[in-house]
Amino acid sequence: MPKNPPNLPRLLPSTDPADRVQVQQTALAYDVLARYVCNDWGEVQASLDDGGYPFDAVFIGAGMFGAYCAAHLYSRGVGRALRILVLDAGAFLFATHIQDLPERLGGSVGGPAYLRTREDGSGAQNVVWGMPWISNEPFAGLAYCLGGRSLFFGGWSPRLTANDLVNWPPDVASYLVGGAGTPGAYERTEQEIGTADTTDYMMGDFHDTLLQAFRTATSGRHAVANVTAIEEAPLAVQASAPGPGLFPFDKFSSGPFFIEAVRDDAANNSAYGDVSRRLFIVPRAHVIGLPTNGNAVTGIDVSVDGQRRFVAIDPSCAVVLANGTIEASRLALDSLGLGTTQFRSHRVGNLMAHLRSNITVRIKREALGLPAGPPTALETTALLVRGETRGRRFHLQVTAGATGTADPERNLWEQIPDIDLQDEMRANQDPQWITITFRGIGEMEDERTPSPDPARNWIDLSPETDEFGRPRAYVHITKTQNDMDLWKDMDAAAFELALSLAGDAMNIQYWNKGAGTWQAAQPQPGPDGSGPWRDGLGTTHHEAGTLFMGDPGASFTDHDGKLHDFTNVYVAGPAVFPTLGSANPSLTALALARRTAGAIVERSATITPDGFTPLSADPADWRMVARGGQPIMRRLGDVWETMGGYGLYWYTREQLSNFVLHVEWRVARPDDNSGVYVRIPSPDVPDALNAADQQGHEIQINPVGAPDGAAVHRTGAIYSLQGPDSYPEVVGRWNTYEIEANGPQITVTLNGIVVNTYQSAREQAGYLALQAHHWGSRVQFGNLAVKKL
Repeated sequence: MPKNPPNLPRLLPSTDPADRVQVQQTALAYDVLARYVCNDWGEVQASLDDGGYPFDAVFIGAGMFGAYCAAHLYSRGVGRALRILVLDAGAFLFATHIQDLPERLGGSVGGPAYLRTREDGSGAQNVVWGMPWISNEPFAGLAYCLGGRSLFFGGWSPRLTANDLVNWPPDVASYLVGGAGTPGAYERTEQEIGTADTTDYMMGDFHDTLLQAFRTATSGRHAVANVTAIEEAPLAVQASAPGPGLFPFDKFSSGPFFIEAVRDDAANNSAYGDVSRRLFIVPRAHVIGLPTNGNAVTGIDVSVDGQRRFVAIDPSCAVVLANGTIEASRLALDSLGLGTTQFRSHRVGNLMAHLRSNITVRIKREALGLPAGPPTALETTALLVRGETRGRRFHLQVTAGATGTADPERNLWEQIPDIDLQDEMRANQDPQWITITFRGIGEMEDERTPSPDPARNWIDLSPETDEFGRPRAYVHITKTQNDMDLWKDMDAAAFELALSLAGDAMNIQYWNKGAGTWQAAQPQPGPDGSGPWRDGLGTTHHEAGTLFMGDPGASFTDHDGKLHDFTNVYVAGPAVFPTLGSANPSLTALALARRTAGAIVERSATITPDGFTPLSADPADWRMVARGGQPIMRRLGDVWETMGGYGLYWYTREQLSNFVLHVEWRVARPDDNSGVYVRIPSPDVPDALNAADQQGHEIQINPVGAPDGAAVHRTGAIYSLQGPDSYPEVVGRWNTYEIEANGPQITVTLNGIVVNTYQSAREQAGYLALQAHHWGSRVQFGNLAVKKL
């Protein structure tokens, strides 16, 4: 938002349509944060109508991965002044993770109210969580809010193992892990989300003793089948400052990333308004469809707060599907016809989630090496147990505490600023037992084929439609025999590890969820290995794989997340995973979102042609000469933009005689006006601006040919001397001039096509300049380079 945001209609509408407010007021609050972060559609449209440049990237979804990727694209795209539009079907909810707040807000926003197989219209789920698909298995749905499930996720963020990455493209694996002293994306992302230091908020004797107990219980003669490692928990929580002058940021969510990016954008453009903004975030924006032309998306059909809108985009604009694995796949099937055109099928497969169990026990303190009697400190911690069986991975997310209940997480995730409350919690801890939950997370079998087996896992389009008449997704997910075998081994490892920790059956009890009691006997699985401790398929929010990356013809996306069949469509999130491993997909998907942002920046990067030398960018080598007003050449990284009144921005470092000048430029509107001057006199001569017009040559930039539409005044003309031979479309996209001045002949090549050849009787040596024309005209330049002849 700008420093002083434009006014909004009142929440309670006034009879006077001009009665508007800067900050929304409710009966309970001033909605400052959302107003200073989010945009309404009117602000987006006004920025375009007033001369703002078309968007270089549009994100569909501002959840965990879309918001994070957009924030990175904003910071990394500053050199090209990339303009970004982020659309999300949900609203602004929290600025940070819900567990960063002093106390959990509970059921109405804290998580899904219940599971279901379809959107039944009952409104039974809460205000944030909803389910826009139909399935054979109950699902919890999506978190409809800016930041998405990053505001709620448990924080577990382990890496994929080396064995997991064997199934991934080698260059992607190398990108994640790094090597030869070069940090990989995992390391960089771990620093950002708070897992680089794994135990910085779970320090102390209790944690150290439990860690040692687990290592002892899985080594030597106590080795547990299929368990491969005991590790400290890689939780996305940062309790200590990551460096000098920095606050710790508690539990990770994408919220602070997009808020920081938006406010940085507002600060940098406070003097110029929305027309110069680079990042817009629009909530309550439901994307309905993606119109295409050939192999590029050329528009966004969207409903914003109930109003149907459309924004045209250039094929050079990157469109990022970041609205979750299932919804991104549905939108790709519905709008892009992936299944139909690419692989002659109406569905996409390789759908993976995680096999999840929750086995809870309590073990006597002495058996774990803890002192007998009431705890003297608040005892709570978490550990990670890795395992492997049948060629696939699983892990156990271990939470432990002296809670006296069947919930060892009870004191693990809550911020407690009240020291008296903490004393009460410490005093009420169990003096005899430590409760431990082994949350098993097992890898589902992949199916890396573009034509899925109907008996396996896939997504296609349901005949049932949403409120806009578009088909909902149908999700088919089931267990293979290999999945059942792995699940059985994972549960067996958890029970065996629990008993090994206890040392004796007399030291352990098992939680019977159905009866709500502890029991001495170990629960026994059914004939197929299942038990009441298992969760349903798809309840982890870890769906992945349907738009998996790989080679063309054998996958949907390339190694940067771009769809093979489309020039400008990318996917951010776990949908691009070839295989899932057992790790929560958050860390890997965030790291890949960084890669996708980098690919979009690289796609927009300029390349200086061979044989050309870039012009100096040192401001000391350039000089503005004005005629009234206050013309400026604003520098946005490697992009320069004209603003203000009339003037010429002289390149004073040297004069040129015979040369070829390479310059890239773009205009936002047909009436934007500028020009590239060659062979003009010094800015120090009397009446230098008039002398430039009379003695030099202006290669015109103005699609409408102001003031009269004449050819000699249109783009490609040598102004007032000779019009171009053709008029290609140039508005809203980057264009290239190569201007050759060789003896008396001047040749203008526009986007690779010669549009003007002129024999000049004017000066054959002089300076270069870029023109600022009038207040409302904003023309961008970049990649200026020259080759001397």
